Amino acid sequence: MLPTILGGDTPAILYWAGKRITRKYDLSDFADLAEFFDMAEFGTLKLVKERRASLIFELSGQSVTDRLASDSKDFSLESGMIAEAVERNRGRSAEAEINVDDKHQRVEITAFF
Repeated sequence: MLPTILGGDTPAILYWAGKRITRKYDLSDFADLAEFFDMAEFGTLKLVKERRASLIFELSGQSVTDRLASDSKDFSLESGMIAEAVERNRGRSAEAEINVDDKHQRVEITAFF
């Protein structure tokens, strides 16, 4: 329903909403963030690669598979949450980018800082 109400601004609004959720629940610790994703049924979140200026997370599980099979392939909310968690964890401004892997039924979110 949100895409109907928000139209083309949906991804941006959800991204910023995700950042706000992370601030509200103080999810700067990646283990806490993964637990929140699990409880909210967003999927299983894992930090898979750490680079000098970026962190790569993988989001997978049945809820991700279900969303990829439907018309709801937007992961902006989750991306915003990860960006804010990385920003708080690293103490530097961060933005996140989404890469959907339909073949392996997972989403890769890279946070750049």
